[in-house]
Amino acid sequence: MSALKIKIRNILRSRKINSFLLFLGMAFGILILTKLSKDYTNTITLDIKTVNLPDEVVIVNDSSQKINLTLTTYGFNWLSYYLKPPKIEVDFNKDVIKKNETYLWTSKKGFSNINKQIGKETTIQNITPDTLLFNFDVNAIKLVPVKPEIDLDFSFGYDIMKGLKAYPDSVKIIGPETLVSKIKFIKTQKLTLESVNKPINKKVSLEIDSLNPIINVKTKWVTLKANVEKFTEGVIEVPVTLINVPSNLTINYFPKTIKVSYYTSLEYFNKVKTQDFKIICDFKKADKNSSFLTPKLVSEPSLIKTARLQQQSVEFIITE
Repeated sequence: MSALKIKIRNILRSRKINSFLLFLGMAFGILILTKLSKDYTNTITLDIKTVNLPDEVVIVNDSSQKINLTLTTYGFNWLSYYLKPPKIEVDFNKDVIKKNETYLWTSKKGFSNINKQIGKETTIQNITPDTLLFNFDVNAIKLVPVKPEIDLDFSFGYDIMKGLKAYPDSVKIIGPETLVSKIKFIKTQKLTLESVNKPINKKVSLEIDSLNPIINVKTKWVTLKANVEKFTEGVIEVPVTLINVPSNLTINYFPKTIKVSYYTSLEYFNKVKTQDFKIICDFKKADKNSSFLTPKLVSEPSLIKTARLQQQSVEFIITE
């Protein structure tokens, strides 16, 4: 190692140079703090952000609105403004006046709101321009149902009685009438669940990527819920009723009752009664070349999920 390098290294290691650098840094820091603590007046250009815009209204200005604020405030505040410029909110409930197809904002009407956003330590000296125009158009609003897309595989003996529901079950869409009128429902993203044996409560996004980007969907997520229960199968014997028999005929038929298999939750199993079912055979639909009628289950309780007849024909005889 050369003598020059050794000499430089020794100087850097010396306490004197370290102390000098420390005091130099402290002096520089104090200078910066002093500068930032003073008031300065300057002009800054900030973007406008519209808030509380009516759902049916869309702003059609070609470019983003901007506003120039001449402010007097501490250097610290100016530093924050330059590092992360705030957006000035224009509240359409308070700050604007509607004139024909234009919303009009004036610095006089909007001053109070801007002053609140800027803060107490900042004084507004000037606002330009003193007027902003927001051209707008009116869109159609429609409430469309949500269609859950779900693939369920239940554990053995488990099922859902009343089906799976979306919360909310419909969402608001906004856009041109010609586009909105064609949308009948919005699907959820596909949800696949296996070996389900507990209540379902899942948050899923809506399938909106295929929609025209002009259309605004106010809700992006829904919650799918269902009460998963233990299920069982039961069998009940139900009387068969013969209908539309001509008054001049006497009909004898067999069997007089048919067993019905039904599927329901354990909670409702003991509440299912014979009188909740009704089986009919319509004599008008009898084949002239046959002595059999087709039974039909025309009424069943809401407490069951499915039901089926264990016998598909009823024999009849015409007697005088």
